[in-house]
Amino acid sequence: MLLAGFVFGFALQIPAALAQDFPTLLNVTSPLTLAIQPACGPLNSGHAAEINTGINLSATRTIVAFGDSWTSNGANGTVPVPPVMWPPSPSAGSRVTSNRRASNGFVWVEDLANSLGAKLLNYAWGGAVIDNFAWNTTSPLNQTAVQRTDFVAETRLFLLQGKFLDPLVPSQTLYTVAFGINDEGQFEIAGGNWTLAYETYVTKLGELQANGAKNILIHGMYKSHPNTDVLQDKIFAYLRESHLVNGTAIAYVHLERLFSAIASNPGPFGYRGNATCLVSATTTAGGCSDADHSVFWIPGHPYILLRRRTD
Repeated sequence: MLLAGFVFGFALQIPAALAQDFPTLLNVTSPLTLAIQPACGPLNSGHAAEINTGINLSATRTIVAFGDSWTSNGANGTVPVPPVMWPPSPSAGSRVTSNRRASNGFVWVEDLANSLGAKLLNYAWGGAVIDNFAWNTTSPLNQTAVQRTDFVAETRLFLLQGKFLDPLVPSQTLYTVAFGINDEGQFEIAGGNWTLAYETYVTKLGELQANGAKNILIHGMYKSHPNTDVLQDKIFAYLRESHLVNGTAIAYVHLERLFSAIASNPGPFGYRGNATCLVSATTTAGGCSDADHSVFWIPGHPYILLRRRTD
């Protein structure tokens, strides 16, 4: 199956996972042509826009990642399990632990690190939100759902041990952050406080900057929601101010435009057949026989199989 990182106008691909009863290791990346190019917006835009104010990927030697299952490889600041498939588990990684990916191979940030020859320190975790105290379903004071990790905990763990895992030279380190999908989901269930979520988001970004973050990449939502649209605009404004005041190099990847383009015309991207390959998020049983041409691997999960084919 092909996975993608839509960053600065390029994506990477990995070979298709075979539908077999033994584990399969996916570990190869190669360049990929996009069927749509980023439309870079101005820094003074009132809305979140695709932009790069000077991040030099060729100089990147370390990537520090925060977020949810869009980014998580199950490492949580440790050494990741190789992307091995253990059917019928639909997630690449260990078949006996939670250290798995919401994909059948490398996630986008692993593809990016592999292509750059960079070390990856990944603190993202599936189901993560910005702040557990922001949502009525996740607040420790209201045990109405399974506790989730958040940007607060991910940042805390990184600041405790990240500096011991890598020299973290500011000019050679890229910080990636992607939150919002699970926040919207929890808000829709029982409400919460978007102001607190925003304040926590920028507070954590500020902590990272205070500890040397000079290059920050934000992944925006893959679909529009009224609350997350406002959140993204406010985060974009914060990043703009950081760039102007502190010289922080920022990049914003607006995934909604890409997903909308694929939904309206999937052919140029090489898709046909099922939009989602699997019928369940917990098993490969009953899944499609042509995963390479499906937009999603796991139902309801915004992972994207991005490529242009010639066949």
